[in-house]
Amino acid sequence: MGGILTSLNTSYTGLQAHQLMVDVTGNNISNASDEFYSRQRVIAYPEKPLVLGNNVMGRGVDIQSIQRIHNEFVFDRYAKAAQDFNFADTEFNHLREASSLFPDVDGVGLYNDLKEYFNAWKDLSKSSNDSAQKQVLAEKTRIFTRHLQDVREKLSTLQRKASEDLEVRIKEVNDIGAQIVNLNKEIKKLEDNQAYKRANTLRDRRDQLEFNLRELIGANVYKSKLQSQGKVDHDSVDFEEEYVLNIGNGLNIIDGTSFHPIVLDKEKNSNYLNRLYLQGYDFKQVEITDKITQGKIGALIDLYNDGHNGTKVGKFQHYIDLLDSFAKGFIEASNAIYAQSATQRIESSPLQIEDNVAFRDSEYNIKNGSFDVIVYSTDGDIVAKKTIEVNEITTMGSIVKQINANTDDNKDNNAKNDVNNFFKAYYDNETKKLLVQPLREAEGFFIAIKDNGTNFPGATGINKFLEGDSAENISLNYLYQKDATAIRSWLAPVSGNFEIANMMQQMQYDEIEFYKNKSNVNKMKLSEFYQFAAGRVATDTQGAQVTLDTKKAVLETAKKEHLAISQVSIDEEMVNLIKFQGGYAANAKVITAIDRMIDTLLSIKQ
Repeated sequence: MGGILTSLNTSYTGLQAHQLMVDVTGNNISNASDEFYSRQRVIAYPEKPLVLGNNVMGRGVDIQSIQRIHNEFVFDRYAKAAQDFNFADTEFNHLREASSLFPDVDGVGLYNDLKEYFNAWKDLSKSSNDSAQKQVLAEKTRIFTRHLQDVREKLSTLQRKASEDLEVRIKEVNDIGAQIVNLNKEIKKLEDNQAYKRANTLRDRRDQLEFNLRELIGANVYKSKLQSQGKVDHDSVDFEEEYVLNIGNGLNIIDGTSFHPIVLDKEKNSNYLNRLYLQGYDFKQVEITDKITQGKIGALIDLYNDGHNGTKVGKFQHYIDLLDSFAKGFIEASNAIYAQSATQRIESSPLQIEDNVAFRDSEYNIKNGSFDVIVYSTDGDIVAKKTIEVNEITTMGSIVKQINANTDDNKDNNAKNDVNNFFKAYYDNETKKLLVQPLREAEGFFIAIKDNGTNFPGATGINKFLEGDSAENISLNYLYQKDATAIRSWLAPVSGNFEIANMMQQMQYDEIEFYKNKSNVNKMKLSEFYQFAAGRVATDTQGAQVTLDTKKAVLETAKKEHLAISQVSIDEEMVNLIKFQGGYAANAKVITAIDRMIDTLLSIKQ
């Protein structure tokens, strides 16, 4: 029933409500500098009224809840823009460092060293017996090959650093994931949908952690039964009942109050690069390296991954593969030419092939065709020439048999002036080297191999000028490192012959074969392939910069949209503070008036 005490209670509820409004407004102002703090509002409704006869009388104000102003959909767009930006930013910063290894400046870089190398061969062709010029050629060769090794090693270092950086980032992800799960537990304890209890501060903290995690690894967050809070703010959508966060398009790492950590393992990789595994409820680990494509971690994997176990080949590994293909093509083309220079015996590099295995079943890029084994006299005259056939079933054993075969190589019906009368071939499955040695060394005959399109001498390293099979191990033959004067510029072993030097410097204008594996061979000039490789790095870097600029603009737009909804406005809060303070003062005056009325009533009674 209404009365003076009812009036007192009505004003008291108003006093409490406005006190709370002042407190919430003060809290908003205190946290105005926190980007992830969402401004809060007190939700208050009139109390259920009293019905007095034909009159309905209000009983004051009922505080329903304190709600934050937050739009989950807008925040999701902001987090998505942030994870895209961090991917682009991480990739660009690493690619910019890689592009610095290929300077496009006259007189600087690998391309200039390559030109100096060919100029040294050109100079040697003008003075084929000049020991000093051979020393210059050896030095130019060392400079170029060392520079090529150095660029590859620096790319490998960038690759390893990206893999090591991943370790730090994954630790952050696991720490953040564990914190989110703990917050989910606390939120579940504190909140009550029926009583409109809201854990606003905990939700803000979880949003910040979720945002940071998405920057790191990218994620999709699913929240069921979201509620619109149009009575508070028409843009506000918040409060879910179920929470799931997954990565890699469907891999749950947070399911409510359960967390599945990410595990790293580099022991399973030959290059000692990190692989990612997700640990499930049964503690079994499932590899997810190839499935992480977003955020900083996605960018790092996109950069360093080496294609292990059929996964995607990262950009750094692709650049390394291009350098290796460049070096391999350069080595084999150079050695194929140099094998034509006559010497007293033939020796190949150690090979990874048994004498009964067909070349087509091996890793060596040896094609069908033929090559010539040529024997020279000390005067430089051709004494004998045998053509060796290579086909689908040719093995190293059959090569040896063909060289040693008693055939009429010169077609003159003379059984004493054929290749097998001067030299004998051997192939040992233990040393795995092809050897062709003189039968009578004292006679001083020379031997050489001229290829007719098989790539046999280049692929097997016959009497090689260059060692190695990649940019990692390319080098000048150790024999010429010790004694540069032993370098042969001749085709036939006579004074004044400089045909090999001519062919070597001409190689820069010829198309040669470049490949990582023999199933994918590209044929182009040395300069063209190098420019293709260097251009790929430059193009990727430039593309990453353009993408970064675009993602940055999108991020700034999404951030403004989010902050326009949730950020605290000092001006707005100060206006509210004055309004709520006025309401508090008005209710206090009502209470004062009622207090005087009670005093008057008590004095009358006395």
